[in-house]
Amino acid sequence: MRASLRGCLLACADTRIPFFLLLLCCLQAPAFSMETWQELLEEQLAEARGGDTEAQYGVGIKYLNGQGVEQDRAEARRWLQLAADAGHEAAKDKLKRLQGQQQSFEAMLARAKAGATDAQCQVGLMYLKGKGVDRDGNQARNWISKAAKQGNDKAITRLGILYYKGEGGPPDYSRALELFNSVSQGSVLAQYYLGEMYAQGKGVERNHATAIEWYRKAADGGFKRAGGKIINMEEEIRMAERRKLNMARKKQSIEAAEARLAAEQQQVEAARVADAGKRAAIHREKAITRKVTVKKRGQDDPLEKLAGKQWGRNRKQVEYLPSKVTDCEMEKRKLVCFSGLLTRTSGTNTVHYRVKSEVTSADGVFYITYRNLVVDVISIENDEEEVIGYGDETNKGFHIKTGWTQDHKVECRPNQGDKLDCIKDQTHKMVIAGK
Repeated sequence: MRASLRGCLLACADTRIPFFLLLLCCLQAPAFSMETWQELLEEQLAEARGGDTEAQYGVGIKYLNGQGVEQDRAEARRWLQLAADAGHEAAKDKLKRLQGQQQSFEAMLARAKAGATDAQCQVGLMYLKGKGVDRDGNQARNWISKAAKQGNDKAITRLGILYYKGEGGPPDYSRALELFNSVSQGSVLAQYYLGEMYAQGKGVERNHATAIEWYRKAADGGFKRAGGKIINMEEEIRMAERRKLNMARKKQSIEAAEARLAAEQQQVEAARVADAGKRAAIHREKAITRKVTVKKRGQDDPLEKLAGKQWGRNRKQVEYLPSKVTDCEMEKRKLVCFSGLLTRTSGTNTVHYRVKSEVTSADGVFYITYRNLVVDVISIENDEEEVIGYGDETNKGFHIKTGWTQDHKVECRPNQGDKLDCIKDQTHKMVIAGK
């Protein structure tokens, strides 16, 4: 098991793999913490010191990307050179690319020092990403600021992102908002981050409708990452509407039940006054029976019972049933669930996604249809701008695909003791437990 995980991580860390395979790896592999990367690095180091060229290459990549260790380009080169000297082709190729990046940085730095604003912005980005030079947030903000002050729109947008994310210094949302607005007519990247600010309420009052407007402008301009954010925001709005409607219905139901109970109590009181004996006892018994019946009616509904528990499997919350990671609301005769933002990490890429499911019940069986919404994919190897064609010459072609994945079908039958016997896509059997 450990070997397969290690192989998956090494494969996913290799930026030469086509993105659709990388995304599949991201969605299927578990999230890995920095501690996990450190363990893998230690394991590889032992093998690398023993002369294993594949391990030497893997160690070099981890030092280069800062996986489980601080980025150290010199140490990365040393391990990659050991592997290359032993004939490792991927290591040879990576060293050539690193050499090219360093030469590009030196040439770009010379132009930047001569006052070229496009070069100043690019030097800042290279410092930010550690391309051709060690990462340095302060230098990144310094060089990008130089270009922004001279009116370079790309630099203005990028400086806004630095202030928004707090890269190279503390975050400053007011300054970020000012910078994004100043170039919002021509920069799809600025439009996207204005959507982010309104979606999250950073520097502005949170406003879903305004966020969608900015996301849509960015998407219409070719910025593909915005597509998933639009769908996500629209689903949040729908979920809020369901919640509001259900709360109103529950309130009406409670008020109606209270009104009926009050009327029945009045009848009981009237009967007591008229006849303190048998008639009052009969009416009181009927009122109590009716009150209990109203309470049990909701409890007997299969979907209501399902929603009243938190469902998990193998100590992990189930993402398409009511659980700690999902928000579920009734809509007519189905239960609609929308998970919180979930994360899968693989190599230098992080996938943010949510899960939407619809659950119906018939003849004692729960029928579940769910799919993943890929909200965003972030790579430290590829900048946002590269998606729309700006990026450096050595890493073009990374295309982010956001939006819905294919549907999955799950059928579940209640078992003894708050358990469900389920089958996914008619092939994979599993047991899900509720508590």
